[in-house]
Order: sequence, then C-alpha cells, then structure tokens
Amino acid sequence: MQAFILAASAALAELGALNGSVHTPDELFLRGAAESQVHNAAGRLRQDRQTALEILEVLFRLGRVPAPHGRYDGELVAISTGLLSDPFFEWLTRLYLPWLGKTFDAETSTGDNVFSDNAWSKATSILGWPEYRRQSDDPPDTVRVFPFRTYEAPGVEDPDVRVLRIDYSDSPNPLPVRRVVDEIVELPGGYCLGKAHMRGLRQIRRVAFFGLVPAPQGPSAQS
Repeated sequence: MQAFILAASAALAELGALNGSVHTPDELFLRGAAESQVHNAAGRLRQDRQTALEILEVLFRLGRVPAPHGRYDGELVAISTGLLSDPFFEWLTRLYLPWLGKTFDAETSTGDNVFSDNAWSKATSILGWPEYRRQSDDPPDTVRVFPFRTYEAPGVEDPDVRVLRIDYSDSPNPLPVRRVVDEIVELPGGYCLGKAHMRGLRQIRRVAFFGLVPAPQGPSAQS
C-alpha cells in the first residue's frame, strides 16, 4: 500500500510538470485510487480497528500540503479517540450531525463548514446559535457554520509532516468549537485526508479522521 501511494505521488508530480490542468483523467484516476485506500482502511474498522487506524496514519504521513479553494465534499472516515466507545460515537455522529464538507477561500485563507440543515441545526438556531451561521447562496437544506482560518504548520501528532492547519479559535465560534484543531494533507489526485483534534487542559487529542474531495458542482467559497 505504501509503495503504491509513493509511486502514485511520483506519477502525479510528473503529470504536474507536463500539464498544469487539475482535471486530467490521470489525476482523477489517482484521486480514486487514493480514496479507495482510505475507504479500504475504514472498512477494516469493525474487524481490526487498530490496524485500520495505523493504515490511516501511514496514508496521512504520505500527504503533502494542499491549497484547497471552493466547495469540498466531506466524509467522516473514523472516530479515533482511543476509547472503547468510538463505534458508538461514529454511529451517533453520522445520524445526528450530518456534516457535508467545507468551503475554502485560498485568497483570504478562510473557510467554513457545511452541514445538512436538519432538526439539530434548526434547534441550534432557536437555542441561540444564529450568530454561528454564515450567509450563503447554498441550497435551502444546507447551512454554513463555524468559520475558520487556514495556514501551513507542522502536524500536531506528526511534527515532521507539513499540513494545512484549520483553526477555529477565533470568534464568533462557540467555546467548544474553538477547541477544535483540524489539519489536512493531500494524497495523489487531490483527495485530502484530515485529522480532527480537540484541545484539552493538558494536551491535544486526536478524535477523528475525515476526508475531503472537490465538489463536482456547488457554490464557491465566497458568498
């Protein structure tokens, strides 16, 4: 697996030198191949959770710093707090917090998160969270919340790996969200593998892996 990803990375670099296009058939093939490696690891979570998480760690370390712009579709790959309750939290998150992805603005190094506007998100607006929503021209069944800023940094768990840090520490985010530290790397073909961390009193703990791919259609990062 690692040899395959390394070979794919070299092939993508050669393609980039020959053609600046980011939508070539070869790159789309490499994106699908990298995405398959992530999904194969996620598929092993129930049978061999430790090995699955180790594979995701290897894949993450093989990534490079991305430069995302526009709308990206997201997927929760795995909850990874190290607790026995991880499978339960995966089920709960998929059911009640349908995160759809992120938007990025490369020029301003900012972005936000896109959620399905379900009963949970409607309840938060009633209970006093309207200031966390952002105006957009997205479809009426989606909502943008929790803005962030981005910058290049060393990985939280992998200081020798350069990542794109996604920082929620600025207002108007609620305090629990300000404790979140996301980071993403790009695998061959443009698939972005991410880690979500939570700041504690004494340390930052990884809580999840997630994935991002450029949305085939949709609004840009700016509204």
